Amino acid sequence: MKKLFMMAVALIMTTAMSAQDIEKGFSFASEVGIGSELELGVRAQYNFNKYFALDLPVVKYAYDYGDYSVNEITLQTGVRFFSPTFGPDLKVFTALDMGYGNMFDSYDNVHCFAMDYTIGLYVWKGLYVGYGYGAMIKDGERYNDHEVRVGYNFTF
Repeated sequence: MKKLFMMAVALIMTTAMSAQDIEKGFSFASEVGIGSELELGVRAQYNFNKYFALDLPVVKYAYDYGDYSVNEITLQTGVRFFSPTFGPDLKVFTALDMGYGNMFDSYDNVHCFAMDYTIGLYVWKGLYVGYGYGAMIKDGERYNDHEVRVGYNFTF
């Protein structure tokens, strides 16, 4: 688990050099979430303007180290809204993504609906922190996760 966490930190740090504050066009992001599970995610984002963007493919892997030690993979799409910039580089954002989820362990493989909600703050150029809530829903049963997320939005 330490190796996985260190790889995620290295990915975020190597992409930091190409960060820009993009207002229109494509950008990409990688993030790490730590809380009721360990989550690693990447996404492509199309920015229509400085207030609205689409999260095109959002791919996340999570290891839920709760009672059952379940692995989760999600493929989602959604919307992202930004506030006007205040302070030097600060702006608030919120994102809602929905799509396909797969929970699996050594005994079972469950396909389900996945939803993810994030609210956070860009603290410097592309670096952001926030709170994330994820839910996987199958046959009316919901599996919830809560994380603190740290990510970096960049362009090539």
